[in-house]
Amino acid sequence: MIWAIAAPPADALFNMNQGKDLVFVNATYSIGFDSNVFTRKAGRESFTQSASASVDYTRQAGLIAIAASASVSVGSFASIRSQDFTDPALSISFRKRYGRTTGSLSINARHDSSPDPDAGERTKSWNYGTALSARYPVNDRYYLTNDFGFSGKYYTNKSLFSDLDSYSDAIFVNYIYSSKLDLNGGYSIRLSNTSRHTNAIDHNFSIGASGGILPKLSGTVRFGYQIRDSSSRIGGNETFKSFSAGTSLKWLYSRKLSIRGDINDDFSTSSTDISTDRLSIGLHTSTPLTKKLIGNFGVTYSSTDFLGIAGDGRHDDMWMFDASVGLALTTHIRTNLSYAYMINMSNRSAYDFERQTLTLTIAASY
Repeated sequence: MIWAIAAPPADALFNMNQGKDLVFVNATYSIGFDSNVFTRKAGRESFTQSASASVDYTRQAGLIAIAASASVSVGSFASIRSQDFTDPALSISFRKRYGRTTGSLSINARHDSSPDPDAGERTKSWNYGTALSARYPVNDRYYLTNDFGFSGKYYTNKSLFSDLDSYSDAIFVNYIYSSKLDLNGGYSIRLSNTSRHTNAIDHNFSIGASGGILPKLSGTVRFGYQIRDSSSRIGGNETFKSFSAGTSLKWLYSRKLSIRGDINDDFSTSSTDISTDRLSIGLHTSTPLTKKLIGNFGVTYSSTDFLGIAGDGRHDDMWMFDASVGLALTTHIRTNLSYAYMINMSNRSAYDFERQTLTLTIAASY
């Protein structure tokens, strides 16, 4: 299992064209213990090892800025060798920084090996994504934004899991309320279809704000109302309605303590081809313990409704508690010790489980 840790800013390994072209190299190695590799009631435990390496390139010159990354992660389970994995990833993005219309285009592809609590299994899949964003100013106070995206998830084990393709588009009207705060409102639509011929259309109407919400409190707030029209072989034509949320705020309580809060609520389609409505609420803190030691602590709660006839009335409540301590050995090398405890409580007892992980990581960035 891979646990990522943040490395401090470091000079690029290669600095070319008077600093306009930079190349960074990163590597991590982790050892740990996982008490429930498959996130299921009858869990199997294992000691774990993982390693990753990445090369990142950035170019800040001219009208278009470019960022590209190539990485690979490998992992092994001492007691369950069938779940060993190799996960490569590639990404590239272009950003137009100047002119009346600005925006970005990003393309990515990666292989992912991870546990899926909804299914009580580990999944292996190829994931592809494209995102196109544009911003167009109307006048000094108003501007329009449009975000188009595609994502595809294709599983190795197609007898257990259903592939998923999703297309989305969102248009928002934004109002510059002050030099620190923008208000917005708009509409988004998402079309998704699975390899088991389940189709869904999501309509979402929302309002929000971004920037400096209050003194020392900044981030993004968004709440709305959403409707999902679904068509499947099991449930036929079904309609689901719910509130939506996409909020992430950071509170700088003091120079040494920052607190981040997240609230998200959205429809999705599970790996087992069931529509879900998942609400998640998270609270995390970060504080320096010494000049080189940083502590992070957090708690996350999620509530998941499995919808329609296929969902069979299933409801899950999950709590996750995590803590980590990071130590800067040098400007380029850090270590991190992390612990996480997860408990899932379902009205279908077969999906109840507990999981604990303990991981020690060393990371280098040049």
